[in-house]
Amino acid sequence: MTGKLTLPRDRLWVVSELYYPEQTSTGYFLTHIAEGLTSTYDVNVICGQPSYSERGEMAPYREVRNGAKIFRMKATHFDKDRLFLRIINSLTFTITVIYFALRHFDRNDKVLVVTNPPILIPVLGLIGKFKRQKLFLLIHDVYPEVLAATNMIGKNSLAYRILLWIFNSSYKLYGDIIVLGRDMEKLFRDKLPKCTQITIIPNWADLDEIAPMEPTSNPFALTHGLVGKTVIQYSGNIGRTHDIEAILDAAQKLQHRNDIIFLFVGYGGKSELLRGKLDRGLSPNVIFLPRQPREMLAPMLASATATVIAFMPEMVGISVPSRMYNILAAGVPIIAIAHPDSELCQFIEENDAGWTIPLGDGRRLINAILEIADRQANVTEKAQNARKSVSLEYGVNNVIAQYIATLAD
Repeated sequence: MTGKLTLPRDRLWVVSELYYPEQTSTGYFLTHIAEGLTSTYDVNVICGQPSYSERGEMAPYREVRNGAKIFRMKATHFDKDRLFLRIINSLTFTITVIYFALRHFDRNDKVLVVTNPPILIPVLGLIGKFKRQKLFLLIHDVYPEVLAATNMIGKNSLAYRILLWIFNSSYKLYGDIIVLGRDMEKLFRDKLPKCTQITIIPNWADLDEIAPMEPTSNPFALTHGLVGKTVIQYSGNIGRTHDIEAILDAAQKLQHRNDIIFLFVGYGGKSELLRGKLDRGLSPNVIFLPRQPREMLAPMLASATATVIAFMPEMVGISVPSRMYNILAAGVPIIAIAHPDSELCQFIEENDAGWTIPLGDGRRLINAILEIADRQANVTEKAQNARKSVSLEYGVNNVIAQYIATLAD
């Protein structure tokens, strides 16, 4: 009796500081991408211990999960919200990755690197070229541009120009650069005019897990007294690149409207700003909740009448908000405060799945919220368009298929 011949599969290394059990966006998406690729590749993951949403949990340093072999590196785990300590965490993680890669990466292995931490971009690019590997870079944030956008470094400084040269040179080491949206693709076409292999692969919506939900049967809405209210939600990273101030200003000016609730859920670099304003009695119509457990994500998103995503103008092409797809899957239209050329605004306009507000136009934001509250803004139609816009092409299986096709090139 002869068995069926099984050919050895190509080995793929996926390198990301954040991975399961981490549930922040990078960790969550990279986990599903890696596990989805196990049908085609011998997938090996290099990552760190949880340091964001699941910080404090100790995962095994070696394990196999859903077909992917996981190698968790030892590194420091200082408070990530303190910049200097975060840099130390990145450096210690990178050092262990370098040592591991030099020992275990083989010629002709494929390597998929995500831009977190950024120092991995030049380091693994050089190692990959030395070992003659096929290199793929998944862009979640564009460096050094994101450092200037968050005011961590001046765009006219010598340090910025040096980093620009380092990163642009490093990007050229990769055979394929994977970006999340059209604005990001344009930025890389401008940065690297001779780099022809730039592929757009968006993130996805969890269509089976997240769906529209009636407020009267929504446990999150019932728990927090949201039934019968117009809920303007902001959820996710309350970070430096997000215009939280515009939403807070609208909340303060609409505090006389008892039927409108501004709901903030999450944490980040501007959490203390938000908490400080609430402590000073910002407005009775504002609720601020911590990040919710994964099982509460669907009802939390579906509890909103509309959800605001507010990006600072400098962020166009630098980052694409992954949470937009799950918000739309919940049947919730988006109020997009961002550059009109951003993937976010383009998507909302093309699918009539919400409202786009010019940056800095606080009056228009307030008018849009009032129209939503008074049901004068086609809320039902836009909510239906929101779910429809992600239902066909933005499922996880379609996205994994795009990764398989890209890595096969």
